Amino acid sequence: MFRLADKLRQQVFKHFHSSSSSTKMSPSQYIDYLSMPSSNLFNPDDFILYPNHFSEKEQELLLGHSLKKFKRVLGKAIIYQKGHFDGVIEGYRECQASDWIDYNISNSKNSELRELRELLKDKVYNLVPDVKKWNPIHILELAEWGGIRPHVDNIEYSGKVIMGASLISSAVMIFRHVDDPSCMFSVLLEPGSLYIQKGSVRFKFTHEIPMQPENHVFRGNLIQKGRRVSLIFRDIQDQKIL
Repeated sequence: MFRLADKLRQQVFKHFHSSSSSTKMSPSQYIDYLSMPSSNLFNPDDFILYPNHFSEKEQELLLGHSLKKFKRVLGKAIIYQKGHFDGVIEGYRECQASDWIDYNISNSKNSELRELRELLKDKVYNLVPDVKKWNPIHILELAEWGGIRPHVDNIEYSGKVIMGASLISSAVMIFRHVDDPSCMFSVLLEPGSLYIQKGSVRFKFTHEIPMQPENHVFRGNLIQKGRRVSLIFRDIQDQKIL
């Protein structure tokens, strides 16, 4: 199994225990619907959250490959971009991983890559078996001072399902209906969690991660911001998802 050097592990997992809850909560406790009025604008089945979905060992595997990919694509230096081309993201670096997707895993001769592909198939892709083809995995790292402005993911690039895995530190993600911003809910994404957006939440809700530390709040509690890495999985457009 691919393992991080001890020094790197200490650096990137420094928020793992401090940001995570001391006791495990049920999935519903990670989602705050208090600002969601009763209406037909939202289907709760269109957002699914799996807290503690990846073990610490699995997170280490995902993070190790992510950092390795960043180094190979962007170089050794960690340089965060101040602004995205579309103005949505600030304080970030990103790349794609097309070689992590292999529909015939047994053909992989690299044992580390095969282990990664098996993990993604088991813990991610098998959750939506109706999807047969995926875009390259989007690896996004946010600096402690970074954030994501409200937006709906490009409907021309990807299809009906978006999944996100969270690593290193916790984040608060806020969803607002595009036609009625008062119709909103927030989610606490802790390291090791995985969420799924589909249907109304995919197309009719913006999502954001507050940039200002004082706005990074979940159920009245200030959540410490930290460097974080997320893996975003998007299906290829024009597929029928039930």
